[in-house]
Amino acid sequence: MHIYLNIVPQAQLDWVRLTTLIEEVNGQRFTDISLNLQLPEGQTLTSTQQHQAEAWSLAVGHPDIIPAERTYLLNLRDTDHLLPGAFRQWAQVIQQHPNCLISLATFDSSIALDLQIQDYLTQHIENRLQTTLHQLVTDRSDTTSAQQLALWGLQNYSIQTNIQSLKYLSQRLRPTGLLLPSMQLFPDIPLVSLQQTLSLLQSATEVIRLHVPTIARQSWTVTTPLRWLSELQMIDLDHLALGWAPLITQYRQQQFNQILNVAGRRQVSTASHLQ
Repeated sequence: MHIYLNIVPQAQLDWVRLTTLIEEVNGQRFTDISLNLQLPEGQTLTSTQQHQAEAWSLAVGHPDIIPAERTYLLNLRDTDHLLPGAFRQWAQVIQQHPNCLISLATFDSSIALDLQIQDYLTQHIENRLQTTLHQLVTDRSDTTSAQQLALWGLQNYSIQTNIQSLKYLSQRLRPTGLLLPSMQLFPDIPLVSLQQTLSLLQSATEVIRLHVPTIARQSWTVTTPLRWLSELQMIDLDHLALGWAPLITQYRQQQFNQILNVAGRRQVSTASHLQ
């Protein structure tokens, strides 16, 4: 299994947060991975940052993905986070279900991760696998790492065949935080886009859903509402596969309402609110 981790800043690259993400990747001790930084247009790295990128084996530009069996693309923002053991959990699922779209449950990276993990573990306090794994790691690592690894004891997944389901579209349609099979990527569509994910989903017969979070990511609706609005508007309803146009119309309306709610709370500019 090979994973192309494509890191795309939401606006301006946050080098400190990128460093944290790379440290989280390296801490996984997973070797079958390629790292790429896809900078926003007009942005470049300083010479010091370029040297550090080389030390990390971090390419800069558009990722050069060669389609292959059990090869996946994962788009993340520099502000997202990886939990311990994430790559190995994904590899186990990919081994059983190669070339399937994999939907990853996530935590919200805008909220303290420790609090979310503790709350999640408390909800499953009676699970014996969690208890056993927590006991095994507590003596060997700090409390935070022990809690994060304890999530592994709760991990499970399902095979979902109800592809045209409004209920699950928010899980399956997003530019970041999904494992996308390289064999099915559309080269003429931006890799980090709602349209890319939608194209894959339309051609899928099943989606693998990992139910316990292995990453923490930011919501595009909250962090970049106008970018998310643009992604929604770029969907061409006239060229969707059979049965998708009514579904996506409902989904877009839901997302438009969420964006308006966010705009009201964040007090964005009048021009942005009107847009």
